[in-house]
Amino acid sequence: MSKVGIIANPASGKDIRRLVSHATVISNAEKTDVIRRVILGLDSTGVEEVWIMPDFYGLGLRAMEALSHHSLKVQVSIMDMVIEGTQEDSVRAARIMEEAKMDCIVTLGGDGTNRVVSKACGQVPLIPISTGTNNVFPVMNEGTTAGMAAGILARRIVDREGVSRRAKVLRLRSRGEEKDLALIDAVVVTGSFIGARALWETHKIRQIVLTQAEPGSIGMSAIGAALSPTGRRDPFGLFIELGPGGQAVRAPIAPGLIQEVPIHRWRFLQAGETIGLSHPSSILALDGERELELDSRESYELTLDPDGPRVVDVEETLRQAIASGFFRKMI
Repeated sequence: MSKVGIIANPASGKDIRRLVSHATVISNAEKTDVIRRVILGLDSTGVEEVWIMPDFYGLGLRAMEALSHHSLKVQVSIMDMVIEGTQEDSVRAARIMEEAKMDCIVTLGGDGTNRVVSKACGQVPLIPISTGTNNVFPVMNEGTTAGMAAGILARRIVDREGVSRRAKVLRLRSRGEEKDLALIDAVVVTGSFIGARALWETHKIRQIVLTQAEPGSIGMSAIGAALSPTGRRDPFGLFIELGPGGQAVRAPIAPGLIQEVPIHRWRFLQAGETIGLSHPSSILALDGERELELDSRESYELTLDPDGPRVVDVEETLRQAIASGFFRKMI
């Protein structure tokens, strides 16, 4: 049976960066519309079953209600799971979907949403749709075509290995135990408590570790891009220390917020390489959000791992399906 999961974060695209920059608010009404279009795209491909993560706003339920007058062939249901209104909901949903051997998971969110999904999705490939603030990992996939690509993958119309790639990740360890991961950036920030989770004050940043730094990106990776553009498929990342004594770069660290950032030194980080973090009275931010108060009694290290979650190339999936004749029929 072909099965696709949908994980939509109702809180994405609404953090404090709307107050300190010019970031766009992505409404839950728009997310509902995106889910509706994803379902229609999936239905058009003949997928048999769709599971949607529940949430307190009811994104999935509202999308299903909006489609009540459509004669859908696909069976759509809201997952039966306890929710708390935190990022753990996405982790739990991804784990259940992985255990149920879903063929694909479509996510709606930013870098943070996809980070927590990646912690539990295992080998299930992702199609990330950008609805967050920092959108380096997810791209601006249209819901309809994203749903079609997910359905094509789920029905084995194309070879999964040929239309997807492994994303690089940063794995955080302490005393040999994995604590967390980041898809795009891990940032050491001065401070003794987490406070507002979003990250935008560059004068508090001490170290940045990046998996990629594409020109045109927003956030901490834009700082790396101003030094040396680093692609998704490049077998290396970047390590940057901020401070005086080097050079300065201009970078868009949030939508409409361009700052001059002092760079003390930087270098490439090779795949498999591990780097220790300096952390006197510091917070570690992962993918744009403060996550962990670093204990001065502990040692922490980050490793660049090239074998992160599998990410689907929507355009290539559709291209190969077209070549196979999937969209054509005799009349």
